[in-house]
Amino acid sequence: MSACFAHLAAAQSVKEAVTFSAQWQVHLQQDGKGSDSRGAQWLVLLGGLGGQEGVATAQDQVSWPAQGNGAYRIDSTLTPRGALAVLLRRLHWVRGASGEVRDGKPELLSASNQRGDSPATLMQIEHGRMQVTTAGQAASAPAESTTPTQPAPPGLTDPLTLSWGYLQRPPPTRTFTVPLLINDKVQTAHITPQRTTLKWQGQEVACTLLDAHSAQSSATLRIWLRQSDGLPLQVELGMGDRYGLDVVQTLAAVPDGLPAAHVQH
Repeated sequence: MSACFAHLAAAQSVKEAVTFSAQWQVHLQQDGKGSDSRGAQWLVLLGGLGGQEGVATAQDQVSWPAQGNGAYRIDSTLTPRGALAVLLRRLHWVRGASGEVRDGKPELLSASNQRGDSPATLMQIEHGRMQVTTAGQAASAPAESTTPTQPAPPGLTDPLTLSWGYLQRPPPTRTFTVPLLINDKVQTAHITPQRTTLKWQGQEVACTLLDAHSAQSSATLRIWLRQSDGLPLQVELGMGDRYGLDVVQTLAAVPDGLPAAHVQH
């Protein structure tokens, strides 16, 4: 009997989810490809104001299934620093993503996105159908009207899920194509994994770089995943050909509580 109780207690002590908070420093960089000279001017101004600490900070609150399968949720907030909060109000960025991890692979079921004072866009997938709405739309719409839905692309993901989705599985080694939700639009992203190193915390760290491009946009997405555990160390969002600026998020430190995650190799 005592053995049964011990087994039950051990089973109940197993965590269903690992939760942690990740802190990022955010910088702006120029890629030299912008067609609008104002991008370079903004970079000079904001780079001087931001200094080594960057123009903004970001925080991701992550809940990830401890045993490789189950519900996940990511809430991300990017906040301009100090005096830049007034100049860069639109840089304030709140995002969310949630879904289900099945066989170690995350499946996106809902997402939200809000920049500055603009209303948030919300995406929901139910029964294989995707619905995109604007916050407040449902309350103001007539009762008889409904927001149209469309088939949800198989394997749909978003930048947050793509960044954190390899915590429990090895980084990819071959080029792959995936539908990627950017704001409220779905793009076809071609992602090329590359073995590389990243200078992080004063050391060269072995990483897999996920380099994403889409024919539907000049914007780019690059994610550096640490080889040892799939932890995203840096995320770079290219703003496109017009301004030639990259928003670069660098992880400030390994999040507390992350080692409790079960990484499958």
